[in-house]
Amino acid sequence: MQHHKTIYFSDLAGNHRGRRGLTVAFGPDEADLFQSVEHLSSARLRKLIGVDSFDDLERAAQNARSNINNFCKIRLSEHVASGLLTDEGAFKDQLQVTFAGGRHDPLHNWFPYLEGYSPDFVWEVYSRYCDGAKRVLDPFAGSGTTPMTIMGLGKTGLFSDVNPLCIHVIKAKSQARTLSHDKRSEYAKKLLALAKVAKDKAANYPRHEKLNVSYRATFGKSEFFSPEQYEAILRVRSILDQIGISSVRQLAEVAAIRSLIPASRLIRRGDLRFKREAEERRGAEDFIEAFASSLELIANDLHELRPSNGSILQVGMSALENRYNDSLDAIITSPPYLNGTNYFRNTKVELWFLGHLNSKADLSAFRDQAITAGINDVTKAKANRRDGRFASETLDQIVSEITECAYDQRIPAMVRTYFNDMHEALRPALAALPEHGRVCIDIGDSVYGGVHVPTDQLIVEIGERLGFELKDDVTLRERMSRSGQKLRQSLLVLEKPSKGRVERISTRSKWQSFKTSLPHRQPGMAARNWGNKLHSLCSYQGKLKPAIASSLVDIFVGDGGSMLDPFSGVGTIPFEGSLRGATSFAFEISPSAFRISHAKLTSPSRCDIDEVLDNLEAFLGDYRASDIEIERALQITFNKKLDEYFHPDTFNEVLGARKFMALNDCSSPALSLVHAALQHILHGNRPYALSRRSHPLTPYAPTGPFEYRSLMERLRTKIERSLDVDRGDDFREGHIWQMDSTDPWPREIHNIDAVITSPPFFDSTRFYLGNWMRLWFSGWEAEDFKKQPQKYIDERQKTGFDVYEPIIRQSRERLKPGGFLVFHLGESKKCDMAEEIAKVAQPFFRTFDVFSESVEHCEKHGLRDKGSVTAHQYLVLQS
Repeated sequence: MQHHKTIYFSDLAGNHRGRRGLTVAFGPDEADLFQSVEHLSSARLRKLIGVDSFDDLERAAQNARSNINNFCKIRLSEHVASGLLTDEGAFKDQLQVTFAGGRHDPLHNWFPYLEGYSPDFVWEVYSRYCDGAKRVLDPFAGSGTTPMTIMGLGKTGLFSDVNPLCIHVIKAKSQARTLSHDKRSEYAKKLLALAKVAKDKAANYPRHEKLNVSYRATFGKSEFFSPEQYEAILRVRSILDQIGISSVRQLAEVAAIRSLIPASRLIRRGDLRFKREAEERRGAEDFIEAFASSLELIANDLHELRPSNGSILQVGMSALENRYNDSLDAIITSPPYLNGTNYFRNTKVELWFLGHLNSKADLSAFRDQAITAGINDVTKAKANRRDGRFASETLDQIVSEITECAYDQRIPAMVRTYFNDMHEALRPALAALPEHGRVCIDIGDSVYGGVHVPTDQLIVEIGERLGFELKDDVTLRERMSRSGQKLRQSLLVLEKPSKGRVERISTRSKWQSFKTSLPHRQPGMAARNWGNKLHSLCSYQGKLKPAIASSLVDIFVGDGGSMLDPFSGVGTIPFEGSLRGATSFAFEISPSAFRISHAKLTSPSRCDIDEVLDNLEAFLGDYRASDIEIERALQITFNKKLDEYFHPDTFNEVLGARKFMALNDCSSPALSLVHAALQHILHGNRPYALSRRSHPLTPYAPTGPFEYRSLMERLRTKIERSLDVDRGDDFREGHIWQMDSTDPWPREIHNIDAVITSPPFFDSTRFYLGNWMRLWFSGWEAEDFKKQPQKYIDERQKTGFDVYEPIIRQSRERLKPGGFLVFHLGESKKCDMAEEIAKVAQPFFRTFDVFSESVEHCEKHGLRDKGSVTAHQYLVLQS
């Protein structure tokens, strides 16, 4: 079998029919040689052969009286035989330890991440210190050099990064590396066709108004582009959006973000800044031309790539919050240097183009999750939250000296917070690595106000304090500060001694006990009316048993903790949290269920409730429904028309109560309690209901005689029973938002103990149909029943479980380190929800446990159809 290895040369494209690489062929008897060099980068191979350009290679081969293919193999075999591929002088090539060192390698130059290093550097570190490691992590992945190099070695490259731009670039690269030859050719053709569209037809596309609005909201009056280039960028964004969500669009977006700064009035020189006068005179690139050129670069790389049998996997976002599982073998990384660089400000233009910046506050939100490396990263809350994690006399002395001479008092705060952050970033590595597992850190030291900050020494101190041992300290490159002080870039190698992983025994023990005993099935908790009576404030189809909610809160939150339920329904889970004194947050998209949850999570006064009831009674006394109101109501025809459920006078009162609710403040706890009580009595099969005989959970076609039932009489009775319920001394009011849980979450939710939720089951009863009358009462019209369900997760998940990604990602961002995301799910013959959601969660969480509980024994509460769910699943994920 023949093998091939491509070597890239910068001078090749213009002289040899557009090719950028020389492909060297290895015969069947040269398999050992091929295996020795197949993982090497082009820069490394050129160095071993002894040439810098293709012209040099041609001359050298001619002088040796050999063809080029054989000449390359002869030179490479000499190095293999001598053992020089892994010699101790591997780091003497200082270009390796910079991003520019990999500029000729495919994929590497897709996005110029100046703070990075070269693939050769990663290979050298791996071969010297981590040889044999199968799963290698970079928690500060940047543009993905480490995980991509590890993937190229046939191993698993793990990564995390808080910057969504970096994640986008890495995923595009990794996908390109795994495509088949045919797919790479197909995508390359599509990218080249897109380049032609951009050049010839961009002016025909509309400007992207949403992107324009976000620019003004984020950057104000700052003019980063000339008007012509700005218009071109908006039109290219429209071109990309018309492609739809696809792999080609992902690759094309990388080409676009690669072209933004070259076409701007900005320049990257350490930090991103406006060009100076002399730099401005040199002009900017044309965005369309730069975009087309970048598309061609990516297309060419797709042609020249070889598929890898390695893999790449995202394991989290912020290194400050990551917790890894036991299958991590090594870490190779370069954390942010303590150099004042604002890494998010440096990529703000690209983040805007990708849709991650919609206001000035968004940039700050990203910085809050990142290592504190620049003075703009420093906030009082951030410093206080992370202070004291790393106590060091050396650090205290340095901070004291800097405080005396710093021109900005954020500098000493930045220095202290940086090392506290690095302590938190390194701490989980000790638990995740095996015995003798290594952490290889590329880092540089700093000077502030003439005070030297020995970053390398302090990181070693952090590592040793955590339990690591220093195995090597290599000077990679010497540098000079602006004041002339000598600095160095170094490689630190820390090794874990023989210690095991620390487990959260109490939580695991409680969970095992729950699985064994199933307390919600035992006498007492198994009773239908178990728990606080406000759980029955309003009947609701598909409601989780309060006994299950209570157990989950006890196990994963405890008394006085904090939690969120992004699918609150009628508030069963967050209400159990509030009853235990926990800080409970909740989201609910349904206006009907939102009112019920809001009523449970708050405690309105009797005075406020009496005022609402009196106002409602006065409103109904003068109310007569208009012909239009009645006509619109009668358009709702699911089981029967609405007027077939009520006596005409009762129907008039129901219409009046609906209008009263629409005219009043939805944030009022008293109004929500009254609204919830009205929903409960709206339909049913007992005298409390306003309707003819139907069903209390879902309004089946009514039966029995029409008789007038007073709305206010039954409402006051229901309210009185609810006011008599004692919430207990530990009750703590919760917070709920009426919103789609896949939208951005409120900033108030942070550092919580658990996210516990029970989303709509796949292939189960549709919530909007089972609750159609209550939704109508809460404001829906006939047209809403056609449009609104498409926003609901029970409809959206039918096309794919990726819809849960924003929920899972934001859960990871808002949870405490080691916090839990717990899903209560439904399993059916058509779908294993736990398996599908676990796949989506894999980049963000480790799976703590998956447990199934048969529910075929459960009663149906008189319902004719409860869907095809045969078991309840508990998917427990840990950050």
